[in-house]
Amino acid sequence: MTYWVLAGAVFCLITQNACIQHQQLVNFDSGPSFDSLALPVQPHALRIQPDDLLAISVLSQTADPQITAPFRSPNPAGGGEQESPKYLVDAGGKINMPLVGKVYLVGLTTQDARDTLEGRLSQFLKKPIVNVRISNFRFSVLGEVNKAGTYTVPYEQVNVLEALGQAGDLTKYGNRDNVLVIRQTNGIRQYGRLNLHNREILQSPYFYLEQNDIIYVEPLKAKVGDTADATTKYLQWALPVVSVITLLATLFVK
Repeated sequence: MTYWVLAGAVFCLITQNACIQHQQLVNFDSGPSFDSLALPVQPHALRIQPDDLLAISVLSQTADPQITAPFRSPNPAGGGEQESPKYLVDAGGKINMPLVGKVYLVGLTTQDARDTLEGRLSQFLKKPIVNVRISNFRFSVLGEVNKAGTYTVPYEQVNVLEALGQAGDLTKYGNRDNVLVIRQTNGIRQYGRLNLHNREILQSPYFYLEQNDIIYVEPLKAKVGDTADATTKYLQWALPVVSVITLLATLFVK
């Protein structure tokens, strides 16, 4: 009987640090109930930054189609849906548009940019209607995910859960307690920590991503143990095992 008890102790000693508990793999299992977090979703307004690629469409009641021609892209091959022309925001924060020339847009939301461009174009077009969107929204996901990399999507509303989904979700070794978001705004680098277990993540200013955000998922200690130096790893388990075997031998000799 003593032998089996000690053998069980050896097994637990060896496996306690290597096993990943079920609770470590569950999201949203702590914090306030979802009902208490049922607040109206506020629109997440991105601010335009240098190197953003803006898709801008312009409609007008102007009768002469030649005037609005520069604001239309050529029909794609195969007669598919026509895309809006795209304008790159330069290092100085400006785009260069037909008729109006260079317009400074950095720091504006896409809605503010729309209003600005409509005001400028109204000098040349009758009741212009402008639509602006960021067409190269980009973020990177690194660390313990299944498909680490940089992703570009043609829309602006991206939250951290969607980004992790794009990266194939966390591996079983991903630490959900402390997901790091690295953000740079106006030349200042900021850092946010997200706990995927806590439902209050939905209210974090880092839940919705900004342009060029970097998400880093650190490994659990179990992963660190699995990938440690072989000699160190073997010594970690060999010493307690030898101690228990010695104890067993002593008991049986007596």
